[in-house]
Amino acid sequence: MDQQSPADSAWQTFFKGCFSRRISSSNLLELIPRFEATARPRPLAPERLARALIDVGNNGQKTDPRLPSYLEALLDTKRITVVDLLVAIAQFHAPSDLNSTSLDTLNTLQFTVFRLLIQRIANDTIENDDLLLTLLGQLLPWMSQHPASATVGLLVSASLGSPAAEHAMTTAVTKKFKASFARRLTPLVNNLSSTNIQLASALSYYQKQYDLQGEAFASNSIDILNGVDLAALSFNDTVMDNEPVTTRAGLYIYLNTLLSDRPTFDDINVMNFLSARYKGNLPVLVTELILAAFDILANAMYRAEPQRTITILRSFLVNKLPAFLGNYTAINFAPLSIETCISQALLQIDPTAFPSLSQMFDFSSKSSIVSEARQEFLFSCALHQLIPEGSIENLLGDVPMQSLPASGRYMKADLVSECTTNPAKIEDLIGELENMEGNAGEIAGALFEIITTLCSNNDTMTLKGICISLVRKSATLDSVALFCPPQTLLQPLCHLLDGWEGHEDQVENQPVYEEFGSVLLLVSTIKHRFKLQPSEVNGVDPDSFTSRYFRLASESRTTDQLSEHENDLLGGWVRGLFEAEGINDELMSTCKPAEFYLLIATLFDQSIKACQSRTLTMETLKGGFEYLLEPFLLPSLLAGLTWFANTLWSISSSSTLIDTLLPALHTLLKPPSISTDSAAMHSAVLARVAESLNEGLNHAQLQHKNRVDIQPLLEVLRPHMTHHREKATAFSELETWTRTPPNGLSTATGNMIQGLISWSFATATTSPPPYTRRLLLSAQTILGATTTLNTLLDIITHQATHHGPNSQEVDTVFDIIVTMLTAPQPTKPPLLTLPSALRTLSSSTVTTDLSKTDPARASILVRLHRRVDAVLAATHPTHDLGLEINMSSAAGQGMMLHDSQGMPATDIDAVLAHTEGQIASGDFSGGVGLGQGGGMEL
Repeated sequence: MDQQSPADSAWQTFFKGCFSRRISSSNLLELIPRFEATARPRPLAPERLARALIDVGNNGQKTDPRLPSYLEALLDTKRITVVDLLVAIAQFHAPSDLNSTSLDTLNTLQFTVFRLLIQRIANDTIENDDLLLTLLGQLLPWMSQHPASATVGLLVSASLGSPAAEHAMTTAVTKKFKASFARRLTPLVNNLSSTNIQLASALSYYQKQYDLQGEAFASNSIDILNGVDLAALSFNDTVMDNEPVTTRAGLYIYLNTLLSDRPTFDDINVMNFLSARYKGNLPVLVTELILAAFDILANAMYRAEPQRTITILRSFLVNKLPAFLGNYTAINFAPLSIETCISQALLQIDPTAFPSLSQMFDFSSKSSIVSEARQEFLFSCALHQLIPEGSIENLLGDVPMQSLPASGRYMKADLVSECTTNPAKIEDLIGELENMEGNAGEIAGALFEIITTLCSNNDTMTLKGICISLVRKSATLDSVALFCPPQTLLQPLCHLLDGWEGHEDQVENQPVYEEFGSVLLLVSTIKHRFKLQPSEVNGVDPDSFTSRYFRLASESRTTDQLSEHENDLLGGWVRGLFEAEGINDELMSTCKPAEFYLLIATLFDQSIKACQSRTLTMETLKGGFEYLLEPFLLPSLLAGLTWFANTLWSISSSSTLIDTLLPALHTLLKPPSISTDSAAMHSAVLARVAESLNEGLNHAQLQHKNRVDIQPLLEVLRPHMTHHREKATAFSELETWTRTPPNGLSTATGNMIQGLISWSFATATTSPPPYTRRLLLSAQTILGATTTLNTLLDIITHQATHHGPNSQEVDTVFDIIVTMLTAPQPTKPPLLTLPSALRTLSSSTVTTDLSKTDPARASILVRLHRRVDAVLAATHPTHDLGLEINMSSAAGQGMMLHDSQGMPATDIDAVLAHTEGQIASGDFSGGVGLGQGGGMEL
């Protein structure tokens, strides 16, 4: 970007204030004229205005989710045009020199802007010939540098398909421009023909319509085909494929992946997937989705998954699915009888897992833990008005044993209003999240809105009660996660912690510590339970409190590394804990809660060293640590006990440090006395640190085998070892897979897929075959993506050899494997994913060589690659593009669809005053308030 002018800086400062305070796009439009009238910045050229906004909304690592809506606001008010936006993104982030034939080589920012441009152009925003030709001219470098990008191709197609194109391309365009455009369009069409045949066909149509392949094509054909293997191209073109089929196993795999560990049921993504999969066949879609929800619940029961997994799957079936179906069918106007779909699905579910009411009293059966799921689901459907209550008896085949909830169907707005009037009701609602009645979605939506409002209003006293309730009942967070992603729930909480402000009328400081600690404990609990990465907790600001806390709080520092102020604070806490003066209000008034929590590891380190050098007695050390078990200080043990866990790893067989560590740790893990309030928080803290402490203590036990004071501490931790949602593969499970004859993991993977194939062809109602995505992930981790992919190709090849390449069996195994490859990835995907390995294996060189030696396998490789890319292209997450979709307006009250906007806007005047102050002082160096970033996990 060229040198900034004062006007550039003024607008950037203005936009920084808007981003940091999470101003909505509608309020932005209201704010801009006021900013211009008050600050009087010099006018900016439209492309420079767009560049200023992009510069602030993207820092090179992450694009702020509000950026697309802000850009759209400028487009709506005609402050910028689509051409200005394309010029801005080209100058700010010029096209890279990647001549890759991968599906897309655009970075996240480029992709986001291009999708916005595609939508705008598709909505007929090209007003004249000059604007269109200027746009096409700006596209030339993108077409040159991204000759295989489907996103670039979509923008070209949208531009050539706009109403202005016919006149501009036949009358106003010059021959020189057409020749230049044709040279770049032809390779784009050729590359896309193997990855996106529909898009390639559309571009080919425009080639012919506007004569973009005549002399230009002939004179440049050698350059265009230079380096392209014509044999490979012709082989790929000869590979024919059947229309993809949908199988019961495919949706079973997909839903299992979304819900088996951390709930990742993103409404918009799932709608995209279902729409692409069923192509408008709504009755089959609804029937198979209901059936899959019952199937995954039965699978969890048969596999003896933990109770928390079964509970979340049951909550999905009862609380989430009816609301989702109501919203999804409301925006699909095809006639549909959901009652018929439910009836057909119930006829096919596993009768062993979901018995009739007369069989439910066989308590010796495993199915008793999910046996009520059928009638719970039906009553929830009635609650959401999908079916009449009177039809439940007919669908069950018996008289139901429950009824609709006495309170009826909740509405989020009513709940928010009631809780605002009576905050005591909030705790009751949190308890109701675990009910299987169908109201959890409205409760979760109300809870998120209440938390967001309390954070925005700095009502930390009421917020403290909510945080403590959620921490005590951490299992309810799973139900919340079905409707509100954990990352979204964390946004307002982290924003509050990072900008914590005390109350001016607060006389005592102990309540401040209690309120801050309760919020921090909830944030840490959510992060741990859902195994969130530091970058998922909050944005990208490494200097924010939450970022520094999760990165640094468990690391001790030397006194030389502390500032003078921090040394003074540390001395005050040492005296308060271990000397007669105790913890008083004066000490807490001089030390902000955030400062205290970042000193904990150093405080522990200095205290243990003082005891080891006999400066402190062991009794004094224990007595001081007992202070930290008070509710207002107890969350500090999150960092403190993590420091203990890290320090235990440094223990050697000759180390004497263990003689000090273990008694001190015993005081914190097994306190001699603890209040009821402290006991609940203490359990929440142990759930957070149990695994790391368990590993550290086991290491210490190996170094000191004769010590008898370690095992009791391990016993204390044992009940707290299973408090996160994302379950790793158990060693016993992995051992079973690796010992499967003859080829271990490869054979186990093949057996699992064969079971899914057989189940898909079963004529009688049978139990779902055992399935877990952990098997495929384990194979990918241990064997590598390429070897695992070849195993999957072997399975398809085996079916093709025995049943024919176009058989129903081959179509079935394609659906199973394509779903496995395109289902959402885990939190930490391998460096080389299976779709990436597939793209590499299906390159022109590989398919050419393979077609000469094994044409059948080469054909399967091409077909698999096409199908995987088609699914990935059709199911791209639109909510990542900043689209605001409010499904409730289309379908009434229902599930809470989270938007990409994050926190609600605060007062516009606050932004205006902040911006004016910075402009007046000439301070344009303030950072963009995009939230918090990653670092080492606490």
